[in-house]
Amino acid sequence: MLQTIEDTAPSKKGNGLHYAFIICLGGFLTQAIVLSCQRLPAVALEPIRQTLGVSYADVGLITSVFMIFYAGLSIVWGMLGDKIGTRWAMTIACGLASIGALLFGFFAQYGLPVAIGTWAIAGVGTAGLLMAILPKIVSRWFAPHRRGFGMSLITPGANFSAIILGIIAPLIIGAMGWQWTYVIFGIVFAVITVFVAAFFREGPEEKGLAPYGAPAGTQAAPAPKLEDQKSGKVGAGEALKRVLKMPISWHFGIFYIVYQVGYMAATQYYVASIQSAGFDLASASLAITWGGILTIICELILGTLSDHVERKNVIAAVVALSGIFGLAYFFYLTNTPSPSLMVCWIFVAIISATTSVITVIMTTAGEYYTDDIRATGTGFIGTVNVVGRYLGPWLAGMLIDATGVVGNSFGIVGVTMLVAAVIAFTFPRLRKKEA
Repeated sequence: MLQTIEDTAPSKKGNGLHYAFIICLGGFLTQAIVLSCQRLPAVALEPIRQTLGVSYADVGLITSVFMIFYAGLSIVWGMLGDKIGTRWAMTIACGLASIGALLFGFFAQYGLPVAIGTWAIAGVGTAGLLMAILPKIVSRWFAPHRRGFGMSLITPGANFSAIILGIIAPLIIGAMGWQWTYVIFGIVFAVITVFVAAFFREGPEEKGLAPYGAPAGTQAAPAPKLEDQKSGKVGAGEALKRVLKMPISWHFGIFYIVYQVGYMAATQYYVASIQSAGFDLASASLAITWGGILTIICELILGTLSDHVERKNVIAAVVALSGIFGLAYFFYLTNTPSPSLMVCWIFVAIISATTSVITVIMTTAGEYYTDDIRATGTGFIGTVNVVGRYLGPWLAGMLIDATGVVGNSFGIVGVTMLVAAVIAFTFPRLRKKEA
């Protein structure tokens, strides 16, 4: 069994870097896998389509099926994380993403069904690398008042990857072809898998440490024995029942569905909204680059801020800000005869930066559950948000088709984000009132 692999001599706490930062490095790298798997098909879309000799609708099925598994299996990975532990669940998830990328690179050229099937394997893997397990990892390795900081060190991995991917992937595709591009990324994913397997640990007690940020003098808990770990496990079915009976699961789930409607309506039409104003693709795409850089900065700021302010208030405020700027951008695009490129960049960059609140959303979701069902709880929330992920682009697309105005999608962004902000404000408090 995987669980039998233990450290024979956990290290004691010293004066060097806390092991929690090694865990964060691994988490950072897993987010690079998630983003790469989401974006690679888009970067390589045209050469893949030409190789397979299929339509744009057909090649789009590769990503659509990937997203079904990526968004739909979060609850499964959450239950697995609670059952076998976060270390091995994350290792298996990374490994599947690597296998999917390698198989796609070697065999996708042999037909659309093969391409869809191999990339679906990557979707299954990436489903375990975000909402399902990360909150549990951070909750174990960081004291409650430092969890926002801990999560903010992990989630920027996606945006760093987006910036690098946009530069590196086209160069590799041009020099070696899209097949070897996927193979190379699959090898990189495999290296990350080995890192996670070798260096991840279930909790600080396995290294003889207290959680990072724990008060001075806090004693490290003894490393659990194998029999204690087994006896402390909650059955997957029982964990799911407990999660489904908790009102916060549905409360948070509804919030995340509404939020994802606005999030997807925005992200799908960032570039198109600027192009519709008469600017070329290269100019429009720059907004994404600046937005990504700003998002990384804001993730660090908001994560740390949420350690000092009630997290639900941080979520509500930033999501409301997203709604306000979404509506402002909507009114600007629909009422300005000749929009300014610079103004469009500013709007898109700011709206993109507000999505950094996902760092706080993930941290908060995990804190509403006890450790034995935490991954199952956040996995459930990660799965129900698939509704919003699909409704967002669909509703925005229908509105654009009906009106012929791409900017109308940001009307949806504004309304849904404001509704989501109100819902977030009604979350139960987590921070105890000081006497």
